[in-house]
Amino acid sequence: MSKLNILVFGDIVGKIARQALTISLPNLKLKYKTDLVIANVENLAHGRGITKATLQEISNIGIDFFTSGHHIFENQQGLPLLNDPTWSNRLIRPVNVDPKLPGKGWSRLKIKNTKINILNLQGQLFMPQESASIFLSFDRFWKEQCSNSSNQIIIVDLHAEATSEKNAFAHYVDGRANLVFGTHTHVPTADLKILPQGTIQITDVGMVGAHDSVIGFEKNSSIKRFLAESTTPYKIPESGKVDINGIFVSWDLNTFKALKIQQIREIVAI
Repeated sequence: MSKLNILVFGDIVGKIARQALTISLPNLKLKYKTDLVIANVENLAHGRGITKATLQEISNIGIDFFTSGHHIFENQQGLPLLNDPTWSNRLIRPVNVDPKLPGKGWSRLKIKNTKINILNLQGQLFMPQESASIFLSFDRFWKEQCSNSSNQIIIVDLHAEATSEKNAFAHYVDGRANLVFGTHTHVPTADLKILPQGTIQITDVGMVGAHDSVIGFEKNSSIKRFLAESTTPYKIPESGKVDINGIFVSWDLNTFKALKIQQIREIVAI
């Protein structure tokens, strides 16, 4: 039986998270015999976007593909990487934001003679950046890139705030997408499942970030922002326990049916 084994990690929040993955990822890749590792990198460089050094760092430890969200555009150092040929086939940003922004919203890999289409979408509800409908954007992507293809897997990172929007979208694409995983809220949800037409769905895969924190950021600076309605910069803990949240998915490449789905949660000390 030919199988495709993938690991997916949610938003990687800062240096402490990168260090934790350096410790944990080699063993996870060995345990799950992975063919592909995907991670969301919009918080990679101290919580805001990416830099060449931070992207190279996690590439070196074995992360193959990078999705993102609206914070990817907040770090000027990282913007050129979105169009850099060295990275652009492995690094995507939401497809349904302003098309004048750098980067592209989907990419296609080929693994074990199978096309792996990875699409990044950004929700509309409660999000600061204007974006087009995730439903219509997927329809357009499906019609233009996938509807006449066979022997393919379609994976969607839905970077969104509202659980209802994420749930509705997964049902909308059931039977077309193979996996829809949510990112952005940093808190893992307990609803990893296979929908009636075969799509694997989880509302939020969670984060890789500081355990004793507010969604990866230093708790007191986060609390201050709520109490004082201030714009105090977020801080990221430099040491302590780190949550590593992710999922493992395995497909039979003859039938394209899921063989195994599993949530991953490890805690690593830095």
